[in-house]
Amino acid sequence: MKCPNCGADFPAGAADCAGCGIIFAKFKKKLERLEAPAPAPPVSRWKGRAIALTLVMLWCAGFALYYSRVVANLRARRPDRPARVR
Repeated sequence: MKCPNCGADFPAGAADCAGCGIIFAKFKKKLERLEAPAPAPPVSRWKGRAIALTLVMLWCAGFALYYSRVVANLRARRPDRPARVR
């Protein structure tokens, strides 16, 4: 067999390479660790919910501001009559 590091021949079942001194068991663990996919970071459900809640609150605030201006505008046009909402 050949050494994966230096390419020197070694007998089957040897623990290390006579040419470069690499220990095959450690080299094999290192290769397995490098080939294994990295674990995906956990997905936070709260981040998406917080963004959605913020957008809904902004929309509600904008609608409330718009509606209050419409009602104020209706009262300004006819101060003698109560405001009518269509």
